[in-house]
Amino acid sequence: MSEPTSSRPSGTEPGGPELTAALQDFIAAPAVLVALDFDGCLAPFVLDPADARPLPASAAALHDLGAQPGVHLALVSGRPLADLFRLADPPPGTVLVGSHGAERGEVDAAGELHLTPVELTEDQQNLLAHVTSAVEQIAHAHPGVWIEHKPAAAVVHTRALPDEQAEAVLREAMTGPGTLAGVSAMHGDQVVELAVVDATKGESLQALRTTRPGVPALYAGDDVTDETALAVLGPGDVGVKVGAARTVAEHRVAGVEEVAQMLQRLAMWRATRSSR
Repeated sequence: MSEPTSSRPSGTEPGGPELTAALQDFIAAPAVLVALDFDGCLAPFVLDPADARPLPASAAALHDLGAQPGVHLALVSGRPLADLFRLADPPPGTVLVGSHGAERGEVDAAGELHLTPVELTEDQQNLLAHVTSAVEQIAHAHPGVWIEHKPAAAVVHTRALPDEQAEAVLREAMTGPGTLAGVSAMHGDQVVELAVVDATKGESLQALRTTRPGVPALYAGDDVTDETALAVLGPGDVGVKVGAARTVAEHRVAGVEEVAQMLQRLAMWRATRSSR
């Protein structure tokens, strides 16, 4: 049940009053799962992905939320899990999902990461080597393309290219190595990921929920790959699209600054509830 209107913070409401009401109902549950994308949600996009960091306000709000009883945190990203842990600096107890679900780990009470490594068959290892060679050839032919190497995928990044050239490069990756048998190709925002393990953020979110039956979930993300997670939410859950792209989510905020405000409100409301 929502708190009275008079108890809501004053000022601009990220996502409008409908999202505010949904978030207040959500955070009032005895236990909740807050699952978030990293890039474009917690962290602004930057030219060099290694420079990405969550906004300070978002990082502080996550630590505040993680300290509250009954709040379960998860970061669900396409990034390799070790990189996600290093860049996000998540609170103890946070579950990390990397490579769109191919990797999973958890941050212990001391802040150390415990991860389950990706295990590839010999055929998958050979396929990954072939895909990696193919995309590196594409990058060599198009200066400015950056190749990201993951335990089970090779990723083509085109953010440094003009739009028309970027689309041509991504199309080449999709219609070339992306068509190989055993390759799962995902086209995101200025990126194509070619994975040899079939995993999605939606499947990852469902797996997280199997250990927390009946617990409502909030999921927020900006990319097309986040749509698989937003699509599996149900009654009592809250889905938030970050940005202006098409979505199945019921709610939307403009960008990372609004995500930070949303998380700050959740942390404040949860702390108020816990102090009663």
